[in-house]
Amino acid sequence: MKKSYLYLLFLATVFFSCENKDDTVFEESADVRLNAALASYEKQLVEAQYGWNAVIYPGGGGSYGFYFKFDDKNRVTMYSDFSDEAAGKPKESSYRLKAMQTPSLIFDTYSYLHVLADPDDAVNGGVLGEGLKSDFEFSIYGDSLTEDRMAFVGRKNQSRLVLTKATQVQATAYAKGDMAKGLAFNNIAKYIPYFKRVTLGANTYEITVNQSARTIMLTWLNGNVPKTFSTKYYFTPTGVAFVSPLVNGSQTITGFSNITWNANSTQVGFSGGGASGVVVSAIKPISVDLAAARRWWQAPVESGGDWRSDKGFHVNGVDDAFKVKDLKKDNLSYAFYMYAPAYNSRYDAFAPIFYDEDGIYLDYGHAPAKPNFTADGRVIFTEYGKFGQIPAGGAAQKSADILFDPSGFYLIQTSDETYDMVSAKDAKAWITWE
Repeated sequence: MKKSYLYLLFLATVFFSCENKDDTVFEESADVRLNAALASYEKQLVEAQYGWNAVIYPGGGGSYGFYFKFDDKNRVTMYSDFSDEAAGKPKESSYRLKAMQTPSLIFDTYSYLHVLADPDDAVNGGVLGEGLKSDFEFSIYGDSLTEDRMAFVGRKNQSRLVLTKATQVQATAYAKGDMAKGLAFNNIAKYIPYFKRVTLGANTYEITVNQSARTIMLTWLNGNVPKTFSTKYYFTPTGVAFVSPLVNGSQTITGFSNITWNANSTQVGFSGGGASGVVVSAIKPISVDLAAARRWWQAPVESGGDWRSDKGFHVNGVDDAFKVKDLKKDNLSYAFYMYAPAYNSRYDAFAPIFYDEDGIYLDYGHAPAKPNFTADGRVIFTEYGKFGQIPAGGAAQKSADILFDPSGFYLIQTSDETYDMVSAKDAKAWITWE
């Protein structure tokens, strides 16, 4: 305690000394200097003739593309890649520059930017009460500014917002709705099988897209050796932009352009890396991670945790195919679906979890025996028993029918903390575990 007190006293002394010296170093007051800086930032925003390309990286993850055109009457017109409407229809709102702890850019009427921060999870698919943990008030740091680039940090959730000057061609493309056309890439979610591949030039890639997290994973074979690349992505008027480029020998892919969607054949096409291709379906991984299933099962055993899924199984193109999110038990509401490896020494647990203001509860569910891990990389579940009274023909029973299919599952690790468990029968059913 004494050391802390002396250290703080020392800091206070230094601060007081520095504060006293400020008046001798600067000819103008701090308020005058701050107001001059704000005026300079506004001038830079407004005088960008063709507006600004923008990317925001919310505190909750992901990346989203925007376009801003600021005027000198504190109005801003924007487009956003969050939805087809936002990408094709401009929205005007107000903004202001204000001196807070630091110079700040504030979007102060509801806009496409606010959609990401909306606490209503039905608006953006984020967390109830938090949204996507994005921001609409940003601090400006002078050392992050150049003539053609401005960078900001969100005041609440530390989202990053990066602006780069747009060209006339880009501004025209936004106005024509070209970013909305690029969102046709999202139709890749309409493929029935989980596994999807595209051949670009001499390389065939398995493509795994997480649209909620805005990530793309590409897997390919270098001879017999599997290679994997992951990056965040966002949309621009030319298509999909990768936050980080993929470099595979002589081929570099910075994103996808010339995106097409054929509803009759359910196929997405695009260009990338100097070549064009069409995404096709497959029923097994391009390269099976033989250790993934056991790694998935073992991780919670070592940590004492469990795996959770918000929506349960995706089946035949339908998210939450069995409507687990609609489950209720007396006065309890649905929280998530759980798989708990080694729930006890005899079996695992696979069950819906319910909650109220006092906590979360396991009321009923299935007890799988310890899984069988096959030499070809699958995991196969068999039933050991049940918990409680499982509603006949309901979501829990239908989910268990998928789980106990004798074909088993492949486990696809999509991040350090997430896996997709995909039916080895036909790849038409899967569940995401977090």
